[in-house]
Amino acid sequence: MRRMTSLQAAALVVTLATGAALMAPGSAASAGLTPNEQLAADLQLAVQNAAFDEVVDFEYDTKNGPAPRVANQPNVDVAVIELDAAGNPTAAANVLFSRDFPDGKVVTLDANFAPSGVDWRAWDLARWDGDWNAAWPKGSRLVAGTSGEKFMVPYPASTFKLLVAYHTLRLIEKGTIKPNRDYAYKQRNGKTCLGNTKEFTDTTTQLLEKSITYSSNTATCALLQQLHGLGEMKPMNERFAALGLPTLQVKGTDAGAGGTWNPGEISMTAIDTARLLLLVNGTDGVAWTTSEGRKVIADRVLGPDYQAELRDLLGQQGWNEVLSTPNWCGATYPVQGMPAKVPSRWIDPTDGTVTVHGIPYGYDVRPCNDTAEVKFMHKTGLTENYGSDAGIVKALSGEDGRRYIVTIFTNLGYRYSDASQADSPGKPCFNSGVCYTEKFAILGKSIDDLMRVVS
Repeated sequence: MRRMTSLQAAALVVTLATGAALMAPGSAASAGLTPNEQLAADLQLAVQNAAFDEVVDFEYDTKNGPAPRVANQPNVDVAVIELDAAGNPTAAANVLFSRDFPDGKVVTLDANFAPSGVDWRAWDLARWDGDWNAAWPKGSRLVAGTSGEKFMVPYPASTFKLLVAYHTLRLIEKGTIKPNRDYAYKQRNGKTCLGNTKEFTDTTTQLLEKSITYSSNTATCALLQQLHGLGEMKPMNERFAALGLPTLQVKGTDAGAGGTWNPGEISMTAIDTARLLLLVNGTDGVAWTTSEGRKVIADRVLGPDYQAELRDLLGQQGWNEVLSTPNWCGATYPVQGMPAKVPSRWIDPTDGTVTVHGIPYGYDVRPCNDTAEVKFMHKTGLTENYGSDAGIVKALSGEDGRRYIVTIFTNLGYRYSDASQADSPGKPCFNSGVCYTEKFAILGKSIDDLMRVVS
């Protein structure tokens, strides 16, 4: 059975958005809660304790004093799905935080872990920085027909590359794309890849590897251009909706170069992303049934070999600096997050330091790898205004066997940092190289402790 460990000392009792009592971690079961309710209660408390509302805001590089504390509760969307040995979900939870829900809102999930009672809205940076209560523009609702309390979904940044990879692998499986055939990327119609002009040739296999393991933008532009050329952008979004994952949307990208990645047009919610990762992980039988009655079976959506290929790519992730922070092994800042292992491909065998796509971290990660407890197969995302992480966690051999999926989307990019960094002469990302607030790592460690399995 799952039990909280590191947060047990926090004897906090608050009120759930549903009105039920949120007990101290580990005591939820004694309150007669279901596994979903217990996980939601513990997850809500873990996010509260991470205190994302205490970050400082470097909206303007400070010259006349330290960066101020963020003016409002950031938008934070977190989901966790607990798995059994066969990959089947045993419990799931989704919690939302915003200035409308400063203490958090527990999302109602049905028997298929589909959310209800939330009116998902596309991200609007002007609303966040300006008038929070302005009238919602036409077309801001992500999913037609939804109702409930409004939540503005943070832009997923590069985590959306997971969606592109998933659909590309589906097309490889169907034979539409030949994975080892050269694809010549040439920018057309005056378009560029995020302002960068580059032409090159790679195979789709190479493009997928670069897009996922070190988040190459140019490789992703090429994958998107290829999907546009095949007429597969609209079908990709329709496919996610047909699977019961309607908030997974990649819209507005241009066919000429695969660029134009705009907040509000590319969207992912934590719970739909977690459910997609449930399919990537593979399940035993029916993963869930959609509202239209369709039975979703992981192996029929994407075959086991391709699931394994995507898991392998996610498992080679270089940017281990969000929910897991082993790239900073031994550092006093940021704190160590989820005890995940760094893939050997990034480690210099002579000194143990990590360099990812030319970016050095400078810390010997071998001690952390020696004590690592889990493998984290994930994709991160970062821009100035957005930070995210989403992946599958599995205990390493000899550990307690915990298995779960965790996803987080926030509007906390490298514009934000921690109070300890407030005196930085500019955004810490460009000074110390630490681009995410350590609140992510604090939460990652807390969730991993929460998911430990004890007899």
